[in-house]
Amino acid sequence: MADSRDILGKNRKFKGTDSITLPKGTEAQRVGGESGELRFNTDTNLAEYYDGTGWKPIDSPPTITGFTLDGGSSVTSTVIDNTAGGDATIVVSGSNFDTTSGTIVFEPEGGGSNVSNQTITRTNSSSFTVTVTRTDFVEANDPYAIKLTNSSGLAATLASALDVNAAPTFATTADTVLSTTRLGVSIGSITTGQATDADSDTITHTISAGALPTGISLATNGTLSGTIDAGVTPGDFTFTISAATTYGTTTRQFKITVLGALPTGGTITTYGSSPSEYRVHSFTSSGTFTSNETLDLDWLVVAGGAGGGGGGTAGGGGGAGGMIEQTSQTVSAQSYTVTVGAGGGYNSGGDGSNGGQSVITGLSITSIGGGGGGYSNDMNSATSGQSGGSGGGAGGDDEGGYISGAAGTSGQGNSGGRGTGNTSGDYAGGGGGKGAVGGQATDSVGSGNGGSGGSNAFRTGSNITYAGGGGGGGNGIDGTGGSGGGGAGSGSNAIDGLGGGGGGDGGTGGDGIIVIRYLHPDNN
Repeated sequence: MADSRDILGKNRKFKGTDSITLPKGTEAQRVGGESGELRFNTDTNLAEYYDGTGWKPIDSPPTITGFTLDGGSSVTSTVIDNTAGGDATIVVSGSNFDTTSGTIVFEPEGGGSNVSNQTITRTNSSSFTVTVTRTDFVEANDPYAIKLTNSSGLAATLASALDVNAAPTFATTADTVLSTTRLGVSIGSITTGQATDADSDTITHTISAGALPTGISLATNGTLSGTIDAGVTPGDFTFTISAATTYGTTTRQFKITVLGALPTGGTITTYGSSPSEYRVHSFTSSGTFTSNETLDLDWLVVAGGAGGGGGGTAGGGGGAGGMIEQTSQTVSAQSYTVTVGAGGGYNSGGDGSNGGQSVITGLSITSIGGGGGGYSNDMNSATSGQSGGSGGGAGGDDEGGYISGAAGTSGQGNSGGRGTGNTSGDYAGGGGGKGAVGGQATDSVGSGNGGSGGSNAFRTGSNITYAGGGGGGGNGIDGTGGSGGGGAGSGSNAIDGLGGGGGGDGGTGGDGIIVIRYLHPDNN
C-alpha cells in the first residue's frame, strides 16, 4: 500500500512561522543515500544533507573579532616576544565556535610550519582559550594568522594577528673598548655600539649605567661622538648602553679608554706612515718637553756655534757647536727642560766667543758650545782659539809660524785648523766641524776651510747637515764655511738652527737646535 505521505507530501510548500521537524539520529543510523536527503545528526548536533556521494553538515561559519595576549587588551594584531621563554596565553573571541571539537592553529604568512596550541579550553561558542610556546614562533616566518576551524570544516582566519618581535641585538661583544682616545682629541663618529632590530623598529639608545668621559655624548641612534675634555683623568671609562624599542630593551656594557695628551713642546711635525710614523719636536729656542707616558726617544742635540776670531785680516774660523745623537732612549712621564745654546759673538779685539751649551735637563744630555776662532793682531802674534764642542781655528801669524787650532770634544766635534803666515800675508785656520777637523792654513793655498758637519735624519726623515765649522780669514784668501751652516771667512755669519761656526774676521756663530722624535704612539 502506498504511504499517504508520498502522495500528500509531494510539491508541498513550507509556510507559516513554525519550524519543521527533521528526521534525526546518530551517524551510525544514517539510512539510504539518495541526493537531496536531509536529516539532523545527533552526534554533531548539525543538520546534514546527502550530495550523492556523502553526507555534508549544514553550519554557519565561525567569526573571530579579536584576541588578548597574556591578559592584555583585546586587539586584532600584536607582537609576541619569542625570546621571553615559557608559554603565552591567548583568548580568542568571536561567534559560532564549535564548543565540542573546534580547533585553533597559528599559520605563518611568511612560510614555514604552523604553530599548534599546547592546551585549548572551549569556554563557550564565543571564546576559546589556548596556550602556546613562545619559542615556536619564528621571526623569519611572521606574521602569523589565527585560524579557528569548526568540526564542519568551516573556519575563520584573523590575518596578521601575531608579529614575532625580539628585543634589539648588539653585534659588538660586551666590554669591547669602542675607542682609545687622548685628552683633547675628537673620537670621530663611532657606531660600533649601536644595536639593530630585525623588524627595523626604531631603537632609542641611552646610557643606563656608568658614565661617558666628559665631552663625549651618545645620540639616540647609538652614535658616540665628541672630544675628550682636557681635564678628564686618563683611564678606562665603563658604561652600559640601553637599546629600546616599543617591544623590548637590551643592554650591553662597553668601554672607552682615555689616554693622556700627546707630548708637548717645541715645533711639532710628523712624517712617515704606520708602522714607522714619527712625531717630532724641534726646539730652536729653549722650552719644555712634556711626556704623559713612557716613550722611547731618538734625540739630536746641537750646541751653539762659536764666533770667528778678530784682529786684522786673519781671524780663525769659529768652531761648530757640539753634536750628539741618541736612539731608543726610554723616558718616563714627566717634563724635561730644554735649553738651546745660542751662537757665539764676534770679538774684534780677541778670540771669538764660544757658543752656548744645549742641554736636556733630566736626561744628563749636554752638548758643548763651539770654541771661538783664534785672534790675529796682524803684528806678529796670533792665538790658537778656544776649545769647545768643535775647536776654533787658529789665527794667522805673519812671521810664518804654524799655530795649532783649539781642541774639540770627543764624540761631539773636531779640532780647529792651524794658522800660518808670511811676509806676504796671514792665513787663519778653519773652525772644526762635527764631521772633520778645521782646514789647515798654508802659505800657498791660504786660509783653511771650515770642517764639514754631520748629517742626521731625525727632523724630517731626510738627512740634514748640522755643525759645520767657520772658514778662516786671511788677506783676501778666505776659507769657505763647512757644510752644516758654517760661515765663510771674511766675516760671514753662520746659519741659526744648525750650530755652525762663524767665519773668521767678523762672523757670528749659529744658534743650536734640539730635535726629539718618537714613533707616534697612536699610529703604530
